[in-house]
Amino acid sequence: MNKLLVALIAGGFATVAAAQTAAPATAPATKAEMNKEKAKEVGAVTAKESDTSGTRAMAAEQKANTDASKKLAKPTAAQKKADAVAATAKGGESSSGGPATAAEAKANTAKSKEVSKPTAEQRKADEKAAASPKNATP
Repeated sequence: MNKLLVALIAGGFATVAAAQTAAPATAPATKAEMNKEKAKEVGAVTAKESDTSGTRAMAAEQKANTDASKKLAKPTAAQKKADAVAATAKGGESSSGGPATAAEAKANTAKSKEVSKPTAEQRKADEKAAASPKNATP
């Protein structure tokens, strides 16, 4: 185990030392050669055949969808009104209101009226229990 640790540490030091050595000297390139290399890099990047983001394919698909949607007839005012009436006729399937909710609220109100109200003595006892140090929250 110790030999393994020593080998790993030595390898780490060797890697760091190798990374710090100076790069071998090369002949200085002329400005024209540097520009040619940069142009090649730029050309390679811009002329990339594969589109990794998929934006070209997505744009073509959107164009086809737009063309297809332009072929459909626009709805008339009567159709729009009929759609609105159909959507709101039952109070909306996912809405929070409607006849079912009103019936449920009425039933809950009736149940709450059947429950007896606490007397004055019960209220005083509740207030006293709440004020006692045993029930106080720290």
